[in-house]
Amino acid sequence: MLIAVTDTLGSEDKFRNYLKWLLESGVDAGYRIFSPQGGNPDDLKACSGLLLTGGHDVDPALYNGPAAHPKIKPVNRERDDFELKLLDYAVKNRMPVLGICRGLQLANVYFGGTLFPDCEEAGFRAHKPQSGQDCVHPVSIEKGTLLHKICGADTAVVNSSHHQAADKHGRGLKVSARSEDGVIEAMELEDNSENFFLLVQWHPERMAENSGPPASGILKQFIKSIKTHHKHLLKK
Repeated sequence: MLIAVTDTLGSEDKFRNYLKWLLESGVDAGYRIFSPQGGNPDDLKACSGLLLTGGHDVDPALYNGPAAHPKIKPVNRERDDFELKLLDYAVKNRMPVLGICRGLQLANVYFGGTLFPDCEEAGFRAHKPQSGQDCVHPVSIEKGTLLHKICGADTAVVNSSHHQAADKHGRGLKVSARSEDGVIEAMELEDNSENFFLLVQWHPERMAENSGPPASGILKQFIKSIKTHHKHLLKK
């Protein structure tokens, strides 16, 4: 059983956090790193789940955004296009998907949604790190959602490290959590009854000791869904 993990193409320490988080679940599974640098999206067929990691800003051309916006950091269109192919396969084959930070933003664009180029400019408070530490804040969770089922509560405290965010959510997606100032913090499929598809703006892989439902609960349900999907593939 393999879990597909997209390469952040950035900080090695931050990328290792994702791998460590997966391994700490105790699941008897390996992982395969997917990178546009020599990667083959067809290899996803050998995997049973997809983890979309954080990193680069999404190319605004993909959502008709402002190409010359001064606060948009350098984009990597090769990475965008590569990961969109992975996501397309995962969605069409009902593969469990977990999108984290940029993963949420890219998936929202895939479904036709748009992004705020910069949260503060859009009128929200800063959601980026302060003094080298992730911002921490509460979120409100919508009842009846997969996230609410995982967390078992109407609110949760999460970390935050982003300057962009989802604006209009894509077709087929619903918002499952927002921050106090209204930023979309989590989304999932409108019909999420049969497979795991969850997008979170926070970083569960580096929350303190990975404790609490917004981190450990998400990982547990993600792994459970991967096991179920793997068994389904073996029966084919």
